Amino acid sequence: MSKLIQLRQRIKAIETIKKITHAMRLIAMSAHSQLKNSQPTITSYTHELESIFNQLRMHAPEWSHSVLQPNTKTSHKIALVLVGSQKGLCGSFNNNLFKMAHKTIARLEGQEIDIIPVGQKAIDFAEQLSVGQIKHSYKKFSIRLISDIADEIAHSIFHASPTYKSVLIVSNRFKNFFMQFPKSTQIIPEQNSLPTEREQESDLIWDQSAEKSLNDLAFSYITARIQLLLFDSLLSEHAARFVSMDGSTRNANGILESTKLEYNKLRQAKITKELTELTGSY
Repeated sequence: MSKLIQLRQRIKAIETIKKITHAMRLIAMSAHSQLKNSQPTITSYTHELESIFNQLRMHAPEWSHSVLQPNTKTSHKIALVLVGSQKGLCGSFNNNLFKMAHKTIARLEGQEIDIIPVGQKAIDFAEQLSVGQIKHSYKKFSIRLISDIADEIAHSIFHASPTYKSVLIVSNRFKNFFMQFPKSTQIIPEQNSLPTEREQESDLIWDQSAEKSLNDLAFSYITARIQLLLFDSLLSEHAARFVSMDGSTRNANGILESTKLEYNKLRQAKITKELTELTGSY
């Protein structure tokens, strides 16, 4: 096969790759924009629920919950929720996450761990671990499933017997469009954060006791926190995929230009050679 034919085939292959990466870039941007529009709503809901929870805690300082404040003498297991991506092609999104997961697991050495991976990449990673066991897994991970997944994870936490002494969520957090970072977040034991000035000044009237309200809100409170972390991870994933595909499209365009230049030089040299041979024969 001549060099020209090889270059022509390579150009076609690069053009195809460029079209694919460009299409994936547009899809990632569209998905990210949809999520970004929903971010204020889900963030506001979670923060308002946390605010109400903190206000109730002010009126019930002695309140405790068997799941949110587990008894370390009877609780031995740790739940590790690992939130990865459903698909690849998102740069170092998963690699950085799994490095954080390795560090977290190393700190838990010698303890019994239940792993709950979310996303196909997280499942693949969890299956290769030599520690812990997969309690539940969620292969499909999208904006439509976030609420259901958060609800199921919360149910598994609240119905665990014995209760988990600690629940950690390792996920990517969204800082800005070009920067996401992995973080390990402990949601159980629940830490009683200091009330804000607005919460201290709030004078709400409760139809039932603060303790009863806290017991009723406990499940929704944990579910909302899980849901926000899942949402943040998905938002980060699409941003990371856009950046990765944008870089790939730019690289493909650069390689395409250099390959076309090489092809044109070789074709011109061949034409010149044929003309020289043709004129030299007279």
